[in-house]
Amino acid sequence: MALLANTMTSKSGGYITRRLHVPQEVWSQGGAKLTNIPEKVRVVEVLSSALEEMQQCSGECFGASVGSGLALGIGSVTRKEAETWVGKLEEFSLICDSVVANFGKKLSVGEGFVVKKSGGVTSWGGKLTRQIDKFTNGKNLDSPAAYVSGLNRLFMIAQLIDEHTKALLSQPIAATYAAFPLDLRVAAEVKLKRASEFFASVVLTFVIRDLAQLLDKYAKKCEKWLAE
Repeated sequence: MALLANTMTSKSGGYITRRLHVPQEVWSQGGAKLTNIPEKVRVVEVLSSALEEMQQCSGECFGASVGSGLALGIGSVTRKEAETWVGKLEEFSLICDSVVANFGKKLSVGEGFVVKKSGGVTSWGGKLTRQIDKFTNGKNLDSPAAYVSGLNRLFMIAQLIDEHTKALLSQPIAATYAAFPLDLRVAAEVKLKRASEFFASVVLTFVIRDLAQLLDKYAKKCEKWLAE
């Protein structure tokens, strides 16, 4: 996701694989008719806001970046901080489930991402709707520019998931997670893995599909310029 964000912000674009370079202009070109832009903007907005809350929680519980060596560790992180963080991860998991339940069929995403059957998903469905209305009030939802801007914001803040996953799975384990009681460390690992699976099977599915369409449109424009 960081590589995709770089193609949106760097004037020269960037490589998302060793061989595939995406110019920045691909994201801002006109004429490409992407589908379900309003729904995608809604999804991106609510996920970005949820991740920003998680980032704030991480900072309050652990101090600096959990993988930097400057974060709080054994003696500073207690069960209370660990429970608070795992609770925030569970909250994000419920938001992911609600996104799939409310938008998965419309966006043709979420295959393989099993939504947990629980009352929490139902209750979050109503809360999700209210959050979306709050975050998107007054915004032009049917705007490719708003969509791309939202994606850039989401991909940058989503590095929080990667940061915590690396800290938890590193050898030796980062000091922050070494201080977690074993049960909460296992719970955090499960929830971080689920968050990663959500981005892979839901968010990146529709983003890569849109990028393929944009690249195709851009290539045809380049062919036309060369012909002229």
